Amino acid sequence: MAHRAYHSLSRLVVHLPVPSGKLRRGLRERAAASARWLQWATDRPGSGPVVWVHGASVGELLTARPVVHRLRRLDAAPIVACSYSSPSAADWRGLAWADHGDFVPLDTPEDVGTVLDAVRPMVIVLARGDLWPEFLGQAHRRRIPVAIVGASIRPDSRRLHRPLRSLYANVVEGVSWIGAATQGDMERWRLLGARASAIELSGDPRHDDVLERTTHSGPIRSLERWARDRSVLVAGSTEAGDEGTVCDAIRLVLKERERARALLVPHDPSPRILDRLLARLQRARVPSASWAPSDRAPPDTACIVVRATGILNDLYALASVTYVGGGFRRGTLHAVIEPAAYGVPVLTGPHTEASPDAEAMAAAGGLATARAARDLAARWLGWMDDGEARVTAGLAARRCLSAGAAALSAKRIAEVLDG
Repeated sequence: MAHRAYHSLSRLVVHLPVPSGKLRRGLRERAAASARWLQWATDRPGSGPVVWVHGASVGELLTARPVVHRLRRLDAAPIVACSYSSPSAADWRGLAWADHGDFVPLDTPEDVGTVLDAVRPMVIVLARGDLWPEFLGQAHRRRIPVAIVGASIRPDSRRLHRPLRSLYANVVEGVSWIGAATQGDMERWRLLGARASAIELSGDPRHDDVLERTTHSGPIRSLERWARDRSVLVAGSTEAGDEGTVCDAIRLVLKERERARALLVPHDPSPRILDRLLARLQRARVPSASWAPSDRAPPDTACIVVRATGILNDLYALASVTYVGGGFRRGTLHAVIEPAAYGVPVLTGPHTEASPDAEAMAAAGGLATARAARDLAARWLGWMDDGEARVTAGLAARRCLSAGAAALSAKRIAEVLDG
């Protein structure tokens, strides 16, 4: 019954009224993606094996990136086709490692089947676990092996409960290899219906990605003088739920330390959100301005709101202390491993339970949570006044990162390609 309902909905969804925004754009782009995939399959250069990599958004694709870099080193270097379902991935400028990138087709037998027949991938690699039942089912019917890298399922995922569990069980059972990010993920993939023999504890390739990444100083050069010899809080990927706490904490710290500085990097730097943040800072009497890489940093401005995307990882290089957004709602905390790679201590909101990385860093002393502005300000001031404690916490956060998952994942996928 769940399968019939899903098939009916997948055909109807593009015709349903959807509010404007990312969801509407994503559905529109996916409806038109099949034609673009067919055109690429006709025009693509080279005749090597095609590896189809899929991730929901930028974070998932970053999980796949170090695996793909290792696959590129094979004697028969593959052609890499990359799909995604979020518009944020379409707008991302960091997809140069793929030969082709586009939205995943609508999850209908007609769209998916036609595209797979044209592209003829030798293997499909899913990052994290963005599972589209028809996409996987059509791949299994064509005997296309499927691997999942950095495979994770949140403990509170609805997929683990009926009726969704029965919908996913059939397609997950046919997956050739699942590289689970954690021991808990291994158990949840078994519960979802994966074969125990297909699951291996691999670790998270995203750790390899942040550990191997080189900072690009060009985009942030105009901020280096502004940040020099100051205690800088970089608040990255902030959501609406973070804004009050972070802005009030900046106000409290500036009352105590005039030379403190803050960089606010909203997850969605749309004009509406930028205006809202600047207005909130103005009401708090915090000197503030917006900034993009093409601007000169105002030298005497205590707080800068970044109106650019794709440079947060580089901005963390300026940080003495970091705050990662999303922790004021369950299940929405953003990546804490990016600042940890710089050996910088991490602060978040109170909800870390869906992030194994955050939980591990908290246990090691490299991450602390804040429920209110005074908590965040106190931690920032404490690390400002005690440099040794700040360095110790930052190193504790970095030691929670482990390399090797990308190499193991690429090895298993190469074994599938050899077969």
